[in-house]
Amino acid sequence: MPVLEVHNIEKHFGSTKVLEDISFSLEQGQALAIIGSSGSGKTTLIEKIIALLAERGLKVSAVKNAHHNVDIDKPGKDSYRFREAGATQVIVHTDERWAMLTETPKDKPTLSDLIRHLDPADIVIVEGFKTEEQEALRLEVWRKLERHETPICAHDKRIAAVVTDTTHPAFGNLPIFDINDAEPITRFIVRELGLEDGETRKC
Repeated sequence: MPVLEVHNIEKHFGSTKVLEDISFSLEQGQALAIIGSSGSGKTTLIEKIIALLAERGLKVSAVKNAHHNVDIDKPGKDSYRFREAGATQVIVHTDERWAMLTETPKDKPTLSDLIRHLDPADIVIVEGFKTEEQEALRLEVWRKLERHETPICAHDKRIAAVVTDTTHPAFGNLPIFDINDAEPITRFIVRELGLEDGETRKC
């Protein structure tokens, strides 16, 4: 999925044409979607995977979907007051990091919209967004405490593997990984996304 596309650039210096019909696109990296029920251990698993990918020298970004109204700002802070006064976007900056808060009461962004705001990375890890059509390697986290629920892979054939602490008939022939051992999971991700030899499957 292109983050930026430019088509048919021409440039002249005086009467001399120095560029003609130049087009290019800047691509985002691979997408990995970790899905599962609330409390299944997705966040803990993602934390471990991010650390292992970073150890391999890969640049990692992450997108988290919160199903409830989370306000990461604090009442009384300047940025909160700006938003309350009517600002639709506010940037908070420090020497170490910055964040942009965007109000979306009507125009809810898609996952693709959110990813476009990220700097290029080798891999974007997404938590949640079960119903999004974004191209991604999908892993389901399913715990035995969820035995009363049917695994998502039973009806979502896009699931590439299951991370679990038990067995279930719905897993079928999918690769199964121990939720307590992130290293084999990370190796699977790197291999499936072609990140070990520089190959890419752009999303």
